[in-house]
Amino acid sequence: MFKKLLAMTFVTAMLFCSPKGTYAATENYQIDRTALDKGVITVRAAQPADVKTIVRISKGNDNYDYNLVNGAQYPLQRGNGTYSVLVAQLMSDNKYKVVSKESVELNLVNENAVFVQSIPLINWNSNTKAVVQATKLTNAAMTDMEKTAAIYSYITQSIRYDFAKAQSVQADYIPDLDSIYESSKGICYDYAAMFAAMARSQNIPTRLVMGYEASAPTTYHAWNQIYLNGQWVTIDTTYDATFVQNGQETPMIKNPADYTITQVY
Repeated sequence: MFKKLLAMTFVTAMLFCSPKGTYAATENYQIDRTALDKGVITVRAAQPADVKTIVRISKGNDNYDYNLVNGAQYPLQRGNGTYSVLVAQLMSDNKYKVVSKESVELNLVNENAVFVQSIPLINWNSNTKAVVQATKLTNAAMTDMEKTAAIYSYITQSIRYDFAKAQSVQADYIPDLDSIYESSKGICYDYAAMFAAMARSQNIPTRLVMGYEASAPTTYHAWNQIYLNGQWVTIDTTYDATFVQNGQETPMIKNPADYTITQVY
């Protein structure tokens, strides 16, 4: 229900150019491990680059690419182990030059800690309007399931699908949660990012997931997984909003077999 976004998909088209084992002075880019116990790192640039710069975080065969935002938190969401953090600058077309590379060892007691953090794709804080709304919605809730249901009901009732945006969204689009909240409309990426931010703000581990849904197997889609009662369950507020707003019933928790995952955040 949206275009494959540049930050998630140019990984296969990107060509890195650098002599094996040699990189530009790493002091230009520092990896801040202060919040490593939460499953995130920060990449800091000594000076703002005048060219497009990306951060690639890899573990095994999994690669995740992000546009470098100085001071932003980047997740290590593929579990404990050794990650490679690579910084590369655009040379031309899809060719990037590696300027820094480091290894980071993750050893979390609770590997779900990363899924309650603010990251570039799910950018929130206590003043984010949807987060303020989540606090109000869950004020009387006693359990994570009750909090989840309150957030789910709000989004499926209040946010309408933006068909025009789905046709015009740019490849490097990242949701602006305040804009989505104010306009009360968005694409699947917006629904999933808002749900994740609202649930994470209540300290409920929540993933933003991308891939394909069985009823539209060729259409790239975004939805959520949320950790409830000791297991990850699947929630799709985008599809459900259509049912809810048309007065039709639909279960909040979906069959995971109906979804094919390509990326997890």
